Amino acid sequence: MRGSRKVLVYITIIALVLLYRKINSNSMYKAVPKSPVVVIGTGLAGLTTSNQLAHTYKIPVVLIDKASSIGGNSIKASSGINGAGTTTQANLNVKDSPELFLEDTISSAKGKGSRPLMEKLSRDSSSAINWLQSTFNLKLDKLAQLGGHSTARTHRSSTNIPPGFEIVSTLSKALKKTSEENPELVKILLNNKVTDIGIDSKGEVHSVTYTDADGNSHVLETSNVVVCSGGFGYSKEFLHKFNPELVKLPTTNGKQTTGDGQNILERLGAKMVDMKEIQVHPTGFIDSKDRGNNWKFLAAEALRGLGGILLHPESGKRFVNELETRDNVTAAIQRYCPKDDNRAILLMSEAVYTNYKANIDFYMSKGLIKKASVIDMVKNLKITSNVEDIVKHLQHYSTASTDDFNRKLVINTFGKDVSKDTSVYYGEITPVVHFTMGGAEIDERSQVVGTSGKPLAKGLYAAGEVSGGVHGANRLGGSSLLECVVYGRTAAESIASSYK
Repeated sequence: MRGSRKVLVYITIIALVLLYRKINSNSMYKAVPKSPVVVIGTGLAGLTTSNQLAHTYKIPVVLIDKASSIGGNSIKASSGINGAGTTTQANLNVKDSPELFLEDTISSAKGKGSRPLMEKLSRDSSSAINWLQSTFNLKLDKLAQLGGHSTARTHRSSTNIPPGFEIVSTLSKALKKTSEENPELVKILLNNKVTDIGIDSKGEVHSVTYTDADGNSHVLETSNVVVCSGGFGYSKEFLHKFNPELVKLPTTNGKQTTGDGQNILERLGAKMVDMKEIQVHPTGFIDSKDRGNNWKFLAAEALRGLGGILLHPESGKRFVNELETRDNVTAAIQRYCPKDDNRAILLMSEAVYTNYKANIDFYMSKGLIKKASVIDMVKNLKITSNVEDIVKHLQHYSTASTDDFNRKLVINTFGKDVSKDTSVYYGEITPVVHFTMGGAEIDERSQVVGTSGKPLAKGLYAAGEVSGGVHGANRLGGSSLLECVVYGRTAAESIASSYK
């Protein structure tokens, strides 16, 4: 009898242990942090990090931004997000691989940047697309081949919503909903500018200092900070310091893009890399009603990827392979087009319009793209060549067996029956300061690296344009959104692993 009771006690103890483990098995991360993770910046990198922390790991987050609205420059991205070896590519019979994507990335980087970071970017690209599709029900079911890519791997949705806006707004809504339902898990602070990150004598993050809209200073205790504050492409001071030749160029960056995160991280002792590598995008729209405006609306690279071509504004003839890397297309515009404004014509067919209708309709609503016959376009733009020569030029582009500029992908052309009455879509463009490849060096865990080559501080991470090393000297189109998702998720995973 005593033996039976003893066995019963043992069974009861075991059952209680199993029950305890089951109750606590909802999360692998038993040690819930005493203070929230602070994420600085509400672009896609910040939104990715915050969603992953809050929804996957149930780790509390404070998302903070000096802007009055969520989205940063990510919300403006209009071509899509890269992924190699994705389900979408398989469904559309597009052959690709992380290895091929890596080759393209390294080629575009021109000897700069960090190969391990590029390897991770390409290796994790498929899972990044899958995460957006499975977690947030984003379709991402259409593809485009952008400049410098060996195949079509830039994903967007058939919802006819610009990809940057669609992805950012979807992740933003998810985070706002969580903040409303569980304010202890997610807190969003807008109109608040971070001025410092505190690191103690042990080399551990302990606080973030920020200033509110009224100028009052606040200190927020935290053990982990993820800096996702974006680039510095709007700052004339930064441009003058690192690449003064670009100061006179217009920009696509919002006024908030002033390098605040880079300033803070460099002051703390972060290793800054590739700061001179500032990407000039070849196609920023010229608004005919406000030609002198320093800010330009980006003409998405997908417009060229889907078949758009660039014409000299005087001769009306092509002068470059439009699917070269961005730096090469920019160099061609600056070399061959008028020196005073580096103006060129972006010309698209009816087929391109059909394939990219929502975006082109938006551009048309802003007066940036116009629809006209070939003859009316020639008159409106005061092209010096006669219309017959331009018609022949478009016919040649659309039907030639080999392209004059070795453009391998010739789709959505103007057709073999081009005439002076054929409808076309056109806009004037010029090169614009667009993206800063340089920033604070990070490692493959998204940790900020110090000048010693080791992590600068325990609990200090960065993701997105504020970091450096991912793109080298030139970024491939579609890789900015990808970088935000890959390294934003990585930062969250690294933080979560510290609480195991």
